[in-house]
Amino acid sequence: MNLLKRIVSQATKRRLAGWTRRMNLLAIKGGLMAKRLVKRRCKDADDLWNFLSRHLKLRVPRHAVCEGHQAPFDYLVHAYFEPASDLVVWAPRGGGKTRLGAAATLLDLLHKPPVSVRILGGSLDQSRRMWEHLTPDLEKLAGKSLKVSRQSRIECADGSQVAVLTQSQRAVRGLRVQKLRCDEVELFRDDVWEAAQLVTRSLKHDAGADWPDIRGVVEVFSTLHAPFGLMHRIVEQAERRGTRIIKWCVLDVLAKCPPERECDACPLMPDCKGVAKTECDGFFDIDDAIAMKQRVGIETWEAEMLCKRPNRRRCVFNSFDPQLHVRETSAATADIRKELSLAIDFGYANPFVCLWIATTAGVTHVIDEYVQPMRTVEEHLDHLAGRPWGRPRAVACDPAGSRRDEQTAVSNLAILRRAGYAVRCRPSRIVDGIELVRAALRPASGEPRLFIHPRCKRLIEAMRQYHYPDAGGELPVKDGIHDHLTDALRYHFVNRAAAAPMRSAMY
Repeated sequence: MNLLKRIVSQATKRRLAGWTRRMNLLAIKGGLMAKRLVKRRCKDADDLWNFLSRHLKLRVPRHAVCEGHQAPFDYLVHAYFEPASDLVVWAPRGGGKTRLGAAATLLDLLHKPPVSVRILGGSLDQSRRMWEHLTPDLEKLAGKSLKVSRQSRIECADGSQVAVLTQSQRAVRGLRVQKLRCDEVELFRDDVWEAAQLVTRSLKHDAGADWPDIRGVVEVFSTLHAPFGLMHRIVEQAERRGTRIIKWCVLDVLAKCPPERECDACPLMPDCKGVAKTECDGFFDIDDAIAMKQRVGIETWEAEMLCKRPNRRRCVFNSFDPQLHVRETSAATADIRKELSLAIDFGYANPFVCLWIATTAGVTHVIDEYVQPMRTVEEHLDHLAGRPWGRPRAVACDPAGSRRDEQTAVSNLAILRRAGYAVRCRPSRIVDGIELVRAALRPASGEPRLFIHPRCKRLIEAMRQYHYPDAGGELPVKDGIHDHLTDALRYHFVNRAAAAPMRSAMY
């Protein structure tokens, strides 16, 4: 009986050992297969979608909800399939842009060796947010193939690498990488952004390689909450150059609204108009969106969550609307020789600014502009005389122009008078002149009384970007760019107001 038990026990052990060996072989085979699946490049958008779902557990919206917007998945398709190109992502707070940037970086490292990627945030904390999304995924999917893994740098055995950069020129200059991902550029310093434009280099593969060459590109991720910020300039530049802009808002990533939720009492109803029940299928929790909207003003909500327009709260002329105040009008050219005047802000290293302004029936029309540094006043006057508007009878300018030049002992006002211009230079406080311009843009009663011709591009931009400092205060920022044009316009209104009791429309 004992012999029989031993025989059965030994047979059982052999079967268990055989089963264990088979399971181990299957596990090894399954691990190798999983590794091959992770390393296998995606053939098309559906394959890419399946990779994100299977390996990263990401549910990325594939269809935009709002007209004129794109889906977040469009960004990943653009970034993944070569040849990629420079790209601007304009998305809301909490809209997934940092997480998707990390996913794109992971895919580059796994599928495009030996690619080199750098992450540059508006601050080191911002850079680390993308890094914190990236490193767990990379260690999970490619842990054994990581050659070097440090706090801010990872190298893979196949030569791919990624690192986090600090917001400094020293960190950026000298780089040679294929992909530069700039997160929250609204917080970038201008000099670092300029230096970052020169760091990318394409990677050429050998003939017959199964993956196309890797294009050197700069990708931008940010909200757009200030019309005078870096992101605003980047978006405008992208529109001029034809660089692709992918834009989505909170509605494009909003979770599907359950049927039992009442629409009429919902704070999101003015924005979603019911589409959350029929079209939304994202990841942004509805209750979170409601709570955020109830904490902020409408301008902040529309700028940072709906991505409609920048917040103009800190703009000096926040009532300036290009659609309303920029126009070509026959009134600006009627009897122009009688009504035309000049408004001048002097400068040499800073630009000399001249505006041609006609005032008819109490309405001010800025019809032309001239902005030029590094020339003498005499040289500027020669140029002004060649413009097609004839000779103005009066000039409004900065009272500081009465100071004598250290070299010539002649003031700018004296040069203008010697050239035959009637000069007006009434002193005034900056805030008083600003209020006069504001009153013309948006009178308490009646239609606007200030219009700017489309050819005055520099003045239009100055009206949009002239702003107050972050710390607050009554005086706007003197940035050396926009303040000179708005100063010239201010001189016109100050001196015209001083001449108001006179019968003539001129000063």
